[in-house]
Amino acid sequence: MNFFSYVVLGGFSYAAGWVIRTYVLDKKPQPEQPYNLKHPTILAYLGIFFIAMLIVSWLIGRYALGHATIDLPFIIVNSLVATFVCSFGLNPEKANYDVPD
Repeated sequence: MNFFSYVVLGGFSYAAGWVIRTYVLDKKPQPEQPYNLKHPTILAYLGIFFIAMLIVSWLIGRYALGHATIDLPFIIVNSLVATFVCSFGLNPEKANYDVPD
């Protein structure tokens, strides 16, 4: 994969986190414990995203990159980085940046 492919994958990962935060978490009633990266709901979404990225990374390696065997280092590192980027979109702590008018 080239640099542009990783930028696009990172954009999709960030967008996935943003969509979950905006359209799922913001529609629910506010919990007693405010959402942050240690909240069980946030950790559950990150875990689900990591598992999905394991599958997507395997598919990228198999069909886009032509790896004949399972390339575990590529799959694991790619999934960890994508989950890390997704956490920035999912993190509601800086959702409102208080931009002046």
